Amino acid sequence: MEQQIQFCGTKDGSRLAYTSVGKGPPLVVPPPWISHQGMFWQNPYIRRFWERLARHHTLVCYDRPGTGLSDRNRTEFSLDSDLNNLETVIGHLKLRRLALLGISSGGPVAAAYAARYPRRVNRLILYGSFARGETIATEEIRALFVSLVRANWGLGAKILADLFIPSGDPNDVRLFARYQRECATPEIAAKMLDLTFEIDVRHLLAGQRVPTLVLHRERDQVIPLRCGRELASLIPNALFVPLEGADHIPWLGDSDSMLRAVADFLGDPVPRGQMVQPGQPAPQHPVGVVDEHASREARSFIASLDWIVLSRYKVVGDYTRYDENVRNMLKDVRQRICAAFDRRSRKRENHLIRAAPGAGKTYFIQQVADSQSQAIRYQECNLAKHSHQDFVAGLSHLDAESKPCLCLIDEVDAKPNEAWPYEVLLPYLDATADGRAQYVFVLAGSYGSSLEDIKKQIASRPKGVDLLSRIPDGNEYEIPPMNLGDRLLVVVSQFRQAGQ
Repeated sequence: MEQQIQFCGTKDGSRLAYTSVGKGPPLVVPPPWISHQGMFWQNPYIRRFWERLARHHTLVCYDRPGTGLSDRNRTEFSLDSDLNNLETVIGHLKLRRLALLGISSGGPVAAAYAARYPRRVNRLILYGSFARGETIATEEIRALFVSLVRANWGLGAKILADLFIPSGDPNDVRLFARYQRECATPEIAAKMLDLTFEIDVRHLLAGQRVPTLVLHRERDQVIPLRCGRELASLIPNALFVPLEGADHIPWLGDSDSMLRAVADFLGDPVPRGQMVQPGQPAPQHPVGVVDEHASREARSFIASLDWIVLSRYKVVGDYTRYDENVRNMLKDVRQRICAAFDRRSRKRENHLIRAAPGAGKTYFIQQVADSQSQAIRYQECNLAKHSHQDFVAGLSHLDAESKPCLCLIDEVDAKPNEAWPYEVLLPYLDATADGRAQYVFVLAGSYGSSLEDIKKQIASRPKGVDLLSRIPDGNEYEIPPMNLGDRLLVVVSQFRQAGQ
C-alpha cells in the first residue's frame, strides 16, 4: 500500500495535508498532539500498524494546522478550531458515514465530532485518551513540560520520546525524538501541548449515542489509566478495554491486542499473531541517547534546573521522587537504616522492602550507602543472579569484615523452588554484634502487588517464616511505583549529569 498525500482548504484559507489509503468503509483518524504525514510511513512500525487498519477500510489521516505538511501558520488554538479541521477533511472527501479513531489528544476531537454529528458516525474508538486535560498530570508538571518544549525543543523531544515509548531501544527513542522535531516548531509544539492540557469535553459525553470503545494501556505514564477510565465512565454504554503495556504510542509494544480489539469492534476479520515489538527489552529507567550535541544542550539549559527542580525532590543522593508523601516515607526509611549504625545491638538490624518493578529499590539503597561516605562498607548480593556457590561466597566476605556494613539482598523473592537461599542467609540475620562489625541487612523484592503479597510468598518457602521473624516490627516498607513526575525527574537528572 502507498499513501496519497493531498490538500484541502479550510474556511480561513489555510491548507490541510491529508492522506488516504486502502479501500472500504472510511476510518478517519484525527491527529494527536503533532504529526507529519510526509514522515509517517517512513517508520516500519507505523507503516505496518496503519496498513493493517487499511486492509478493510479507507484510512484517512491529516496534519493539524501548524504541524507536518499543513500550513505552518496557526494563530487559533482551541477545541473548536480542531473540530473545524476535522469537519473540513470529512466534508472535502464527502464522507456520509464513517468511523472515528481518536488517539491520545485526538480523542477529545473525535468525541466532540461524534457528539455533534451522531448520525454520521457509526463507531467511535478512543485510545490512550482523556476527557479533561488537567487530569493528565499536576499543574506543576504540565507547566514544566510546556516550558521545556518551548525553551529547548531538542531536549524536550528527547525527554518526551523516553516517556512516550519506555520499552523502545535507543534507536526507537532517537527516531521518535527526530520525528517530533520535524512535526512542528518549538513554539507551536508548546502551544499544542498547552491546548491538550486545557481541553475539557465532559459536557459533550453524557449525551453520546454513538457506540464507543475506549482502549488504554495499563502502565501508560503519559496519559495515565485513570484518564481512560474516567473517559469511559462518562460515555453511556461505552466498552472499556484495558491493555497490557506501558507504551503510549499504539504501534509499539503489543499492538496486536489493540488491533484485534479495534477489528472486533468494527466488525472486521480479526488479525492474529502479528505483534509489533521494539528492538530490545526496556531499560529499568528511561534513558535517552546522549551524544555530543545533547551534552552541549544539557550544559546550557538543564544545569539551571538543578536547584529549581531536582534538589526539591531529592530523597537521598541522586534518588528523587515527585510525590511529597513518597519522599517523606523514603526519607524515614533512610533514617531508620542509617540510625542502626549509631547504636550497638545484640542482633542484626534487618529490613524488608517490597518495591514495584522499576521503582529503583536497588538504586535507593545504593544511594543510602553512599550517603554514609566512607564510614561503612556496602555489600550487594542479587539472589536472582547468584548461584548457590556465588551466594555463599558473597556473604562470606562479611565474616572477616571489621568495618560497619550495609548489605542488600536484592530480589530476595527469587528462586522460589530452591531451599538453600534462606538456609544460607538466616545465620547472618541471626548473628550477634559482640566484638564484631555492625551489619545492617536490607532484603528487597518485587513479588506481587503489595507488601503482604511478598510476605506470603516468602512465608511459603523453606525457612521463609523464620526469615520473616528476623524482621523487627516497623522495619517493613513498600516503595510505590514511579508516576509520570518521577519518570520526568529521572530523565532530567540524567541529562543534567550528562551536561556536568
